[in-house]
This record gives sequence, structure tokens and C-alpha cells, in this order.
Amino acid sequence: MATNPYFRKAVRSEQDLIDDLSVEVIKIHGFDMVYLPRTLVRKDELFGEDRSPSRFSTGREIEMLVESVDGFEGDGEIFSRIGLEIRDNVSLVVSRKRFEQEFSDLGIKTPREGDLLYFPISGAIFEINFVERENPFYQLNKISTYKITCSLFRYTGEDFETGWSDIDGITSDHVQKFTELVLGSGSGNYREGEYVYQGSLYAGATIVGKVEEWSSSTNTLLISGVTGTFQAGVSVVGNTSNATYTLGTAGITNVSAITDVITNNLDFEIGNLIDFTDRDPFSEGDL
Repeated sequence: MATNPYFRKAVRSEQDLIDDLSVEVIKIHGFDMVYLPRTLVRKDELFGEDRSPSRFSTGREIEMLVESVDGFEGDGEIFSRIGLEIRDNVSLVVSRKRFEQEFSDLGIKTPREGDLLYFPISGAIFEINFVERENPFYQLNKISTYKITCSLFRYTGEDFETGWSDIDGITSDHVQKFTELVLGSGSGNYREGEYVYQGSLYAGATIVGKVEEWSSSTNTLLISGVTGTFQAGVSVVGNTSNATYTLGTAGITNVSAITDVITNNLDFEIGNLIDFTDRDPFSEGDL
């Protein structure tokens, strides 16, 4: 015997009613989130991953319902072997109808794993881990909402140019701007942590930079905190090493790198906190 057609038959008007009610509930009780689609730069066709840091070039606001009303889920703040970790999770519900209205022109039909969500209230960015596309299970033979499970995003060098200053500004705290100098002939070796300059440092030189990395094999110098403009054809001098090289015509390149204060051991290397000249007391002077 067939199912009751009065309750199980798909009626378009009733489906539209459920969609509209879902939109209305989310608009009343939800929060405005910013959805950030991920653009893969070098996609690995085998594993579906990005070989290079992904790019986020746009963001659109859309309302979502937060299921975890008592606060973030997950393990919260814990101490691990690598320090303090924040493992916040959140479950969200978004209307299928509203999502298609906002993102159909971008070719995105449903929320995607790997895309990001910016939560303005907490100022945090969450990464979509899983999208449940069949919950509730076909009410009136149609899916009206998507359930999204997210975890706190871990920044790994992704490029953010979304046009949202609050979002693009978050990553600026983790990226440091460097200047790469390609040098010509000269002598000596620059020391990490010292300052290099052009002209006379003690006569009020305004062209100064701090050495971050020196490669004697390629004659390239990576510096930060540049003041002034370095000029090609003029010697670049280290203030403690007295290394002197002429800045070549290859020019100056601005580069970016992720900063990590945990792995920055330069203060230990140049601050004389540890005497690396001490010999092993148990080797009788052989080491």
C-alpha cells in the first residue's frame, strides 16, 4: 500500500513555506557571518590539497544560526607539548535558499569543506570541517538547511585580500615584511641581528635595515625594518661585522614571511645568554 499522499506528497507551496520559515528563524536568532571561499593555487589532483598557500580573495556576509548557544564546543584552551592551543568548535545552520542567492554567481552551490567563516562577535576565523547536507532528512522531499561543523582556523601562510579590513588585518599580525638585497662584489659576512646601512651610520644615516638572513653563496641579504631607500651601486655596510658589498643592479625585492615568536631564537644567538665557546668538561679538552 502506498504512503499517504496528503502528508508525503511533495507540494511546491509547502516546500517554499518551509524554506521561508527557515530563513525567517535564522534571520531572527542568527548572526551575520562572513563566508570566505578558498581558491586553490596549486591543486594536487591526487589528494585534492593545495601545494601552495591558498588564496582568499572575496568574502560575503550571510546570516547563520549558532547551534551551540552555551558557547564554543571542543576542548577549549589546553596546554600541549608545543604550548597553549585553542581548540574551539562551533556548529552552524545556514539556509539553502539564502546560500544559493548569495553565492550562485560564484559557482558555489553548497558550503564547502576548507572554506572559512569569520565570526565578527568573537573576532575569530573558523574553518569548515564538515557540511551535513541531509539534516533534517528531506522534509517534504526537500533539503532546506545545511548544518556546518567548524573548528578554529590555524593560519599557515594563506593570502587574504578579501576587502574586509577586519579579516585582512588579522593575518597582518603574523606576516612580516622583508626586503631582499642582491649584492655585487665585496668582502666579509654579515651577522644576523646587526644593522646595515648606506652612507655614514654615525653621521645620521637614514638608510638602515636589520639583517635577518645572509647567504654568502648567492650574495643575497634579507633585512627588515628598512628606513629610507637603498640605492643601487652604493656599498651596504654592516655596523658590527664591517662586511661591505656593493648593491647590485638586480634591485630590491619586497617579500613576506610568516613570523613565529616561539621559533625566534635570534635573541639567544646574539644576546650572549649561552656561552657556546665552552668545551666539554668530560672530554679532557679534546672537544
